[in-house]
Amino acid sequence: MFRIILETDEGKQLEEMHEENNVNYLPREEEGFFILGELSVHSYDVFSCKDMDQLQLELERLRKILIHQDDITHINELIVLSEKCKSITGSRLIFTPF
Repeated sequence: MFRIILETDEGKQLEEMHEENNVNYLPREEEGFFILGELSVHSYDVFSCKDMDQLQLELERLRKILIHQDDITHINELIVLSEKCKSITGSRLIFTPF
């Protein structure tokens, strides 16, 4: 399971979310998934507010592939979180399996 954490550049945690099975569909090895293609189940990955446009494109693409409503709901919530990240200068999203 990935925990996704929104935090400021000073390291203050603003929000956190997770979904039990998101490790099964968030990491993507297909072409065109530049950010989701970097996710690792062995380390944490950090993406800045400047990466959010690309992340949102990938999440929207992923949402069209998914079948289960819980997974789609999680992606929708993650898109909202990425929008918050984009609106807070210097913030970042952290994807961590720990």
